Amino acid sequence: MIDLHGNISIPYLKKSRFTGSYQGMRYMIQKAEVVIEEAKDEEPAKTKNVIRAIIWPEPFSFEATPDEKKHSMDFSFDLDGLWASMDWLNEEYSAGHY
Repeated sequence: MIDLHGNISIPYLKKSRFTGSYQGMRYMIQKAEVVIEEAKDEEPAKTKNVIRAIIWPEPFSFEATPDEKKHSMDFSFDLDGLWASMDWLNEEYSAGHY
């Protein structure tokens, strides 16, 4: 079971991404910006920050793994979203979706 309590925080994710692996599954948790409303006329697009959790199979790094082998899910950029992303990692591992 992946348990990141005490190892990762929202301030950490504001500046860096967090990577790890668990029994054949690699994962990355990072801040991502998503568009919630497209730009129109002279107004810029509206965006929000989310926590993006990404999984892929070992043995290769994120950059060396083909995109079709990666799966991701977005969560709110807050503490609840952080723990929800950890729950999702465990669910995906249990289901063998990596």
